[in-house]
Amino acid sequence: MTEHAVALRAHLPLALGEWPVDAGARSALMADNLALLRALLVMDAPVVINEEEGHEGLSNLETKIDLLLLLVSAGIKGLGPLPPSYPCILGSGDLYWDCSDPGMCPDADAEACVALFLRPRIAMPLLLPGSMRPPSGVPASASGAIRCHLHFCLDSPVQESLDRLIFRHHRRAVARSRNQHYPLDE
Repeated sequence: MTEHAVALRAHLPLALGEWPVDAGARSALMADNLALLRALLVMDAPVVINEEEGHEGLSNLETKIDLLLLLVSAGIKGLGPLPPSYPCILGSGDLYWDCSDPGMCPDADAEACVALFLRPRIAMPLLLPGSMRPPSGVPASASGAIRCHLHFCLDSPVQESLDRLIFRHHRRAVARSRNQHYPLDE
């Protein structure tokens, strides 16, 4: 489905969102994305015990507070139920998903903004503005599903945080796979 060696593969809630029409809207979208990604990275990080790392602990607390404020504001706006989940592959600049609804897959070269819920329990999506691409070299799905491909471009700090999150999930998936194939002798 993808040419990315390191990718996040999961069934994730996904919806088409609104395209950021001006620079201010895009800037706000990127700020929200950065806060979400930083919070997800902090939530996955081990707890700080060492005093020398106390400054990092304070920064992590600030990140969690930022996420909490974003979630409260999203709740006030009347966030509805999560959209349907689709098999997704999220790479560093590309999102692929399979769906049976042609309305969920805009035409190639169309501008699109995809709302991807990386943690369904956190009702705040990562918003990925980009352009739709035809899935080059990808065979049609045996189930008749449509294979969609969004190529997105994020601001540098957002992209760096997304890459860290993807790598962390990939590393865990590899570790789980190794544990299944080579269980520890007890």
